[in-house]
Amino acid sequence: MAGKFSGKLDFSPVSNLDKKEIKKLDVLVIGAGFAGMYMLHSLKNLGLDVLVVEEGDGVGGTWYWNRYPGARCDVPSLEYSYGFSDELQREWEWSSKYSTQPEILEYANHVADRFDLRQHIRFGERVMSATYLEQSKDWYIVTSGGNQYEARYCVMATGSISSINKPKFAGLDSFKGDWYITGRWPHENVDLSDKSVAIIGTGSTGVQAIPVIAQKAKHLTVFQRTANYSIPARNRPLNSEEITEIKSNYRSVRDRQKQTRAGIMVKVEKDFDHYVTMEPPTKSALEVSEEERTKVYEERWDKGFHGFLTGYTDIGLDEEANETAAEFVRSKIRETVKDPATAAILSPTNAIGCKRLCADTNYFETYNRDNVSLIDLNQTPIETLVPEGIKTSEKVFDVDVVIFAIGYDAMTGALTSIDIT
Repeated sequence: MAGKFSGKLDFSPVSNLDKKEIKKLDVLVIGAGFAGMYMLHSLKNLGLDVLVVEEGDGVGGTWYWNRYPGARCDVPSLEYSYGFSDELQREWEWSSKYSTQPEILEYANHVADRFDLRQHIRFGERVMSATYLEQSKDWYIVTSGGNQYEARYCVMATGSISSINKPKFAGLDSFKGDWYITGRWPHENVDLSDKSVAIIGTGSTGVQAIPVIAQKAKHLTVFQRTANYSIPARNRPLNSEEITEIKSNYRSVRDRQKQTRAGIMVKVEKDFDHYVTMEPPTKSALEVSEEERTKVYEERWDKGFHGFLTGYTDIGLDEEANETAAEFVRSKIRETVKDPATAAILSPTNAIGCKRLCADTNYFETYNRDNVSLIDLNQTPIETLVPEGIKTSEKVFDVDVVIFAIGYDAMTGALTSIDIT
């Protein structure tokens, strides 16, 4: 089907509101992701009359929507979980250092069932407007299904990356192939085998998806606007010893999480390689020798992702210090990518850490595959989509599938999509 797309982007205007009664609540929560489910659980325990309204047909928030190939969390599994229930912490088993989207969604569904949350969630509806009533000091809320509520409190648990950027490329409707948005990936299987695939975007989503898609597609053409720094995730299966160690010290783990800048634990009683010690650095990157500095960066590169930018006190404060870390990563890109021209395109020129640092599995290695091409949009920008594919200022790329990994209307997008008065 030409222009095939799975996902909810627009809702019809709400009408006939006067035919539905207004339901009174203590609290209405918008969103059934991790924050919304925890709010629901907590408010239920306070004896409040609470309802959650969720646009999707299931719980999980961003993990409900983001089902693209390679979707995975970049926070260690044993910490990316609820801490409000000792029983839940003891009974749930994570399989790997960084969990995949299917496993995180399975966990979210387990939590919803275990704590009997679904009966208090209205799925498949979006909150269209929320109006504060001065006289009654209540919120008047209207959903896409025409349901109306008055609630003493309205809690926005809408998430930071739940609202997608919609493709605005000229000619999209003319494209005869299939196209997908990573943030609204179809729930059914998408078979990319023997397909010529184009992916636009090399942010965190693209960095995760590209290596997986490249293994399946006949050919993958990557369209990059901005090169990104990425550190190997060093993902691996968890072993029973470290799981037991963490679970026996979960209270200490949670306490330490609360004291760290990123909310990720400092270290455990046994220093498993599952964790990078995140203790505050004490030295400047500029006061040590190049040999010592390189050794520190190598150790952190080998450990993977978390902790790479915390080796020295001034990486985020001093441009010269920052450049030492940035150039180290560029050297790794040049070392990994065989074609010097491709390596140059993949090497960022901005400061490291000023954009989200990515965690990857074989991202740069993927560009050594014969079935992967990289296009620098700074040199040859996309002009339009055409029936057969993508037209840049240089040529037309014939493709069967276009994947838009163009990011999110992050942080405030889900809020501004609601008419709040």
